[in-house]
Amino acid sequence: MIEISIPININFTFNNEITINNIAEKIQDLEIENLILNHFIIEYDKIITTELCGEKYEHNNEKKRYKRAGKGERKILTMLGELDLKLDKIRDKLTGKIFKPLTQLLDIEPYKNHQDDIAFASADIATKNTYRDTKYVIENFLKKSLSPTSINRQVIKIGKEIKEFMKNKNKDNEENYDYFYADSTKSHSQEDLYKNDAKVAMTTDKTGKKIFLYCGVNESWDDVKEELDELNVIHPNAVLISDAEPGLKNTLSSGDRRYQLDFIHFINDIGFNLWKESDLDLKTRKDMKKWAEKIIYKLKNQVEKYANDKETLKMKINECVDKLKEFNEYLDELGCKDTAKFVKKHSNFIVTFAILATEGQKIPWNSNIIERLMGEIQKRCKHKWMRWTTQGQESILNLILVRYTNPENYEEFKNKKLKRENIKNIQTKITIS
Repeated sequence: MIEISIPININFTFNNEITINNIAEKIQDLEIENLILNHFIIEYDKIITTELCGEKYEHNNEKKRYKRAGKGERKILTMLGELDLKLDKIRDKLTGKIFKPLTQLLDIEPYKNHQDDIAFASADIATKNTYRDTKYVIENFLKKSLSPTSINRQVIKIGKEIKEFMKNKNKDNEENYDYFYADSTKSHSQEDLYKNDAKVAMTTDKTGKKIFLYCGVNESWDDVKEELDELNVIHPNAVLISDAEPGLKNTLSSGDRRYQLDFIHFINDIGFNLWKESDLDLKTRKDMKKWAEKIIYKLKNQVEKYANDKETLKMKINECVDKLKEFNEYLDELGCKDTAKFVKKHSNFIVTFAILATEGQKIPWNSNIIERLMGEIQKRCKHKWMRWTTQGQESILNLILVRYTNPENYEEFKNKKLKRENIKNIQTKITIS
């Protein structure tokens, strides 16, 4: 074990016209933690150099394999601030190689000024703030400049890493989920594309805990399906719960997979189609929506009521489909052809949850959980003045969505990234006399 002692002596000179805030700010300005880190590195560097090369000017040093080769300057930035270091360089007499042993021991990578702690902190802050606001927060905290471009680089690097981390995490998961959610949203692009298209997939386990599966930007639904299939955590007969986006539905609910149309989207799409294609007044359009709501929400209540009476439930499902057919025919008579076509096309998909209930399988009838997740995307990425590159948006979304859906996985990734398991190897003791 190596032991390093750092003597600290602080003197204050002041008059009585001070406040507790003045004292706190003055102590913060001393950057004591930064000074301790700097002194620690200097002392540790001396110990390692002496261990390899022997004490300076000792006669037996010529017999040692390593020889001092001067000093090398190195600037690094950590959460404790900026350090301007002058580290010992060592020459290996056998190979002729010159190196700084302390940079290897402390995992300080060549040409990398921003260390992992400040890199992760800046990326983490950027998930809640713009890059300029993140720059402001970091500068006020560290009293050092960090450009928005540097922050963006950290976000992209760490975002790629957390995406790969979650992919491996899901691959190691032995669960097979019976249903999953998917959705997409658009935002302004910084590239040739008019809009960026972010696609997301998630599910929940038996306890209702969110499971994040995928987030990609400007990928096709076929790409999403390929990624999900590679994870091998979604059952071949799983149910997709989503809105009525054709590409999403047709791709992710193909084969043996089934599809449950979200109730709220079904009603809202009816309202939108009525507004778009007809001259019906607002009251009539609202009445049409209420008619549809009454039909489908009645079935939702009946699924709960007849959970143990499968035959009655089957009859209620048929009644619901028949009533949707009557609703569709009425819309057709009103001249609302597109709305009628929409209801006819999706009436069988609105009752999937009820059909599965007759088979003893319980799935949600709405996609509220992923809609709330899409709200997290909107909060950070969909302001009018924001423009995103494909990789920049994908990286920040993976950071945001992993933290939102799986805080414990986010912390696990953070601990792994910062190698926090090594902290147990350090014992400290402070004495104030």
